[in-house]
Amino acid sequence: MNQDKNLFKKIALALASPFCICRKCPSYPGKKDPKVYCERGKSNFTIEKRGCICSNCPIWKINHFTEYYYCEIGKDKKSKI
Repeated sequence: MNQDKNLFKKIALALASPFCICRKCPSYPGKKDPKVYCERGKSNFTIEKRGCICSNCPIWKINHFTEYYYCEIGKDKKSKI
């Protein structure tokens, strides 16, 4: 069962990834950091807040997320992944 859940999570993140705009964000830490922070979780790198574009993201809008700087705070409480 846990293996099925992990597989679902990998597939869901792979599908969400093309819609993610994290790499365009002025606060993106670079270093090929995984994206889709709102669903995956916070970055392992230090985030320098230079502005946030989460509200422009299709994933943010579709899921009715309300927070910002997921790269720093981690995944949204509403995340189903």
